[in-house]
Amino acid sequence: MTFRAYYMFNGYPVCWEQESYFRWLFTRKDRVIRHRTKGERNALIHDLPENRAEWDEPETDYLYVVTAEELRRRLSLIPCLDPVSSITYLDEVKYGQDMTSLRSEFERYRSAMIADKAPTFYASASDYYGEEADAVRKHVPERADALRETTLDDWLLALKEVVESGATRAKGFTSPPMPKGPTFDTKALADIILTDQHPCNCDLRPWHDLWGFPCSLLEHLAVAMLEVIPPNAECVLDVTELVENDCVYCFEDLILANEDGRIALV
Repeated sequence: MTFRAYYMFNGYPVCWEQESYFRWLFTRKDRVIRHRTKGERNALIHDLPENRAEWDEPETDYLYVVTAEELRRRLSLIPCLDPVSSITYLDEVKYGQDMTSLRSEFERYRSAMIADKAPTFYASASDYYGEEADAVRKHVPERADALRETTLDDWLLALKEVVESGATRAKGFTSPPMPKGPTFDTKALADIILTDQHPCNCDLRPWHDLWGFPCSLLEHLAVAMLEVIPPNAECVLDVTELVENDCVYCFEDLILANEDGRIALV
């Protein structure tokens, strides 16, 4: 069985990692242990029990939690990263991931995509470099067409629709068919955001799991997400599956403190 950590904005998962996790912009001080019932699970990442009699049974979440406003502040303080390498600083003097950097990333992504009239994509969750992925490569001219005809603001409207609909590839979701154009409305862009196809071009490789949104780095996607959720919404790194299955031990001190009665759980 695979165990995951989820990066979520207002309850919506935008990225997930298996068997381990990267703390990203969260800190140890952001850790929270929360109790809830099985019936209060986030249904976007976990199924509710089939037996409703189990819905009142207790469960525990192990989370890193900050507000959207605080995450925006933290994004404003980090150096601007090269979206291709994800680790190289573009300018060690320039700091801040914000709408200006997102628009710059959108233009970079757009230019690279439309340079090819029929860009190539890997289909489904196949490994980027495996033989299986090579066998399912396909040309998707609609992806370039959509970027030629739209602006970042159009994509933000579509992202908001995706988040509000609760559609996600995180759990048992079949991506919608690729819209054909020639025009691409908000619904069409939303379908592209939820695609299970990721670019073969390494410079466009997504480091998040909304593969169709036109940016590569999680930092840029975070900026976009903060535009479509309330400022007081929670931004969460959920490591519950990893903690419960002994994949990580980052909450051991809090668990022991709770057992000793030295902390109060939320």
